[in-house]
Amino acid sequence: MKFEGWALGSRSYINRNPGNLRLPGREADDRGYTIFPDLPTGYAALLRELQSKFSGNNAHGIGPSSTVLDLFNVYAPPSDNNPTNAYAQFVARWASDALGKPLTVDSKLSEIWSA
Repeated sequence: MKFEGWALGSRSYINRNPGNLRLPGREADDRGYTIFPDLPTGYAALLRELQSKFSGNNAHGIGPSSTVLDLFNVYAPPSDNNPTNAYAQFVARWASDALGKPLTVDSKLSEIWSA
């Protein structure tokens, strides 16, 4: 949410989409980002999206043995002009602080999920 720029007036704020998700078959803005009716709905969608990646229940091939960087190569790919490496480093640092254990972009998702 923080890395996606959640702030008054930002795209993620206006769309109530804290993860800037692009979900097929849903109302979207002019750049394809899903528009949610409220923040709790958008946040729940973000949690479901991440849970599918951590559990391996997705079409991208991301699962427990994938690394944080693997996740962000799918979630925020460089082909969409994302700062993928910086994003992965930001999340690894944040998760490391939040969980009280060292994590890097090379950490397996199972190291985060099992915490």
